[in-house]
Amino acid sequence: MLNNSEKKSILKRILQSDAFVNSQVYQKLLAYLVEASINNKTPKEYDIATDVLHKTPDFDPSQDTIVRVHIYNLRKKLDHYYSHEGSEEEFRIELPKGHYEINFVDFKKSKIKTGTPRYYWLVPIVLLILSNLFFLVKYFSAKETPKSVNCCLASPIWKDFLTSGLAKQIVLGDHFFFIKDSDNREKRTILRRDDINTWDEFSVYKAAQIERRNYIKLRYPMFPRNSVWPFADIVNLFSKTDQNFSLNYSSNVTGNDFKNNDMLFIGSLHTLTNLSQIFRNSNFKYQIYPNVVSYYDEINDTLITCPEVGDPVTYHIDYGIVRKIPGPTNNIIFIFTSFHETGTIGIIKYFMNQATLQELEQKFMQKMGHVPPFYEILFKASGYNRTDYTTEIVYLTEIGPDIKLW
Repeated sequence: MLNNSEKKSILKRILQSDAFVNSQVYQKLLAYLVEASINNKTPKEYDIATDVLHKTPDFDPSQDTIVRVHIYNLRKKLDHYYSHEGSEEEFRIELPKGHYEINFVDFKKSKIKTGTPRYYWLVPIVLLILSNLFFLVKYFSAKETPKSVNCCLASPIWKDFLTSGLAKQIVLGDHFFFIKDSDNREKRTILRRDDINTWDEFSVYKAAQIERRNYIKLRYPMFPRNSVWPFADIVNLFSKTDQNFSLNYSSNVTGNDFKNNDMLFIGSLHTLTNLSQIFRNSNFKYQIYPNVVSYYDEINDTLITCPEVGDPVTYHIDYGIVRKIPGPTNNIIFIFTSFHETGTIGIIKYFMNQATLQELEQKFMQKMGHVPPFYEILFKASGYNRTDYTTEIVYLTEIGPDIKLW
């Protein structure tokens, strides 16, 4: 059993970590919950809103979800801390879903109870094999022109892209991995952090501690499943419509790639890297870890925030964005992206199905009176174990010719 001094020491380490040190709001929120735990108090949603988030006394939890959003984000930050700097912590702070009361848990003891399999290291290898088998079976079994290809050719959503006559480039989003102890090949370790997705973020991370000075970026790409799995459908579409296409990965894209091809990107928002500029002047703003998309609803004159909900390996609500924009040389750039596989797979299915393509056309007609050549759409996808069950449109808007994108 931990005493109060030990609990405060655990809190202090967390608040000084990379995950919390630059976030005063979440520092204050976690400290508030720990103090309540020490004093055997169960915090109420109203108390958190007024004491921590500076809400006025007329705050109504039934009308304002700010506390639930902050608690969700705090839970994600704690997960991040224990996946990185706090991975060796014996006692951990847990924030059970649906509650505002924290627990201090003996992690090592609970880990022994669950009986972690000895061969857990085989899991990523098995997943990689299954992913590749899925792609090969799906791709080579498509011998006849499927209905999805014909409906794409007929739809104004796809038609100008597929009939432009320009060469196509499929860009897969690759994760940013880096190597620790790079001077010693026998001891080197390949690492991945959710909060490091660009060279700039990597440079800041290296500069924070002197022992990181020799870390280097991995020289070959590694792809998440939400790049690889939907890739099969796009390759099949391009093959069946006789497109001249090449393959690339996001961290390798150059300015000439943007100019010389129609481009189609598939991958997570974490993997945009060199393509992040294509979100210039977007109506959608996204934040990586905690994963949140927000947009301005001009009809209701309000800012809407859409946080990712749940764990991708269980029931999960993901958000994804499709952005079709004019390229710098009158070419076309298509972006299919989300936080996890749930969103990307669901969106690609949506864009390959005749019924849902017609649904999308109708939504454009209802809102704008025509199907615009360029647009952006926010999707909500729900599913279980990284597989989509339902995919629906949250918001769509036209990208006008006067918007500066390059």
